[in-house]
Amino acid sequence: MTEEEYATFGLQAPPARIDPPGAPRDVAGLIARAAAHCPDAEALVDSRRSYNFRELAEAVTAAAALFDGAGIGAGDRVAASLGNQNDLVIAFFAAMRLGAVWVGINKILPEGDKRHILAHSGAKLLLTDSSLAAQVDALRGDTPDLAHVWMVDDAARDGGWTAAFADAADATAPLPAIDPFAPAAIMYTSGTTGVPKGVVHSQHNMIVVPAAAFAHGLMTPDARRGSALPLTITNVMILGPVSAFLAYRPFLFAPSIKIDPLIEWIRERRIGQVAFVPTMIYDLLQADLDLPDHFRMSSGGAPLPHAIREAFFERYGYHVSPSYGLTEAPTVVAHSFDAVPPDGASGHALPHLEISIRDAEGRPLATGAVGEVCFGPVRTGPWADVYTPPLGYWREGEKTAALLRGGVVHSGDHGSLDPDGWLTIADRSSDLILRGGSNVYPAEIERVLHAHDGVADCAVVPKPDLRMGMLTVACIQPARSDIDRAVLEAELVALCREKLTRYKIPDEWRFLDSFPRNAMGKIVKPKLRELVTPAD
Repeated sequence: MTEEEYATFGLQAPPARIDPPGAPRDVAGLIARAAAHCPDAEALVDSRRSYNFRELAEAVTAAAALFDGAGIGAGDRVAASLGNQNDLVIAFFAAMRLGAVWVGINKILPEGDKRHILAHSGAKLLLTDSSLAAQVDALRGDTPDLAHVWMVDDAARDGGWTAAFADAADATAPLPAIDPFAPAAIMYTSGTTGVPKGVVHSQHNMIVVPAAAFAHGLMTPDARRGSALPLTITNVMILGPVSAFLAYRPFLFAPSIKIDPLIEWIRERRIGQVAFVPTMIYDLLQADLDLPDHFRMSSGGAPLPHAIREAFFERYGYHVSPSYGLTEAPTVVAHSFDAVPPDGASGHALPHLEISIRDAEGRPLATGAVGEVCFGPVRTGPWADVYTPPLGYWREGEKTAALLRGGVVHSGDHGSLDPDGWLTIADRSSDLILRGGSNVYPAEIERVLHAHDGVADCAVVPKPDLRMGMLTVACIQPARSDIDRAVLEAELVALCREKLTRYKIPDEWRFLDSFPRNAMGKIVKPKLRELVTPAD
């Protein structure tokens, strides 16, 4: 792609184009590479069937042929909203083989978010199932680019998906030359306004994550990988199947996110790497289950409360490895590796990355000073300038420029580096609430609450919680003094259930006669946080 073509979509061309040392240059060829190296080795497993690498390569070819027949080519957006199943992985790698752009859509997102993502991305094809048929039918009028909707569990509406795999061994599909630095995935994440924005990454960006980690002896290349978290989150796809197949290792879908069957599955299938978020670790401690000897716990998605860290150490005899990452990276930026971090620290920069702390003007700050966490490629050694930043935000040129200003990625988060290079996050960006590993932006909830005529004003603030990390508290100023607050709360809960994903519905409700405000009339949220958080 030329710089003008990147700019057409609000993106910026990568500053360097250096292949990762000793690793493939793209995701597209990983399956064929593994099939040539170990065709009969276990590759992909869900609750219904298992593939070896030869069979998986055939399935990916069959899916690519089907996509090609539907007019999908380089740069076309392919969306998927499916549960954790083999079809999701096969579709992802088929899209990568054709140079298409992947758009993962979590099934639990409300219809409005799905509509926005499909319309904003310009998705040409959506792979889903019949459980979402009513939602998809309702939004078709607002998604004019969406030429195909295939429901993989409905033979009448699956676009030939099921039949294609019956003859997979005989399938042929194009093998176009892949530009590793072209857009390959749009990862939608809520912004401070709550409106999903699309972070764009290339196949190069995705392959560098495991390639760099493995090259430096991190992320246990030989581990059997699995996931209970949804692979429609593309970061999970990268840390799961992409990482597994790079190392010629299998990827398995967990039978459940519930802790008892999850731990039993880890034990029986000898899973060595699986993503845990703090709520899952809390549930593990509550269940008081033994962990398999071969498994070592790590945590991501949200800060792990100190009390849970200490309880885990007392129960299992080692420290949970914390980390810091974000969609814009993609995935992990800092990790504790095998060291015990200082209290509150998230980790050291991954070896192919360099972290800096900067002021509002983008100037580097001294060690120990709190500022914005920024990062970019290391400048020396075999991995110098191999890492490339995100290409930007899809169709958001101004936001892309702000994200990439000064030649580094601006996280929007604030933190500090100590003399030993440990990164500590002081606070997350804007008013972001990290609830159980999921991002909750108050503005999104507040917009819903403001739509009720019984609400004069409202504000959503976090409250610390041992299990979830943070809970959401909705503070409401009723429009009239005679309003029955119990009735109003019930109506607001119902409204949120209609408009929001489940985890964004407020956990608690507080009704106030007035809000603390500043001289400009703006609600002072720190005062509200003090109000809803009990004193120690």
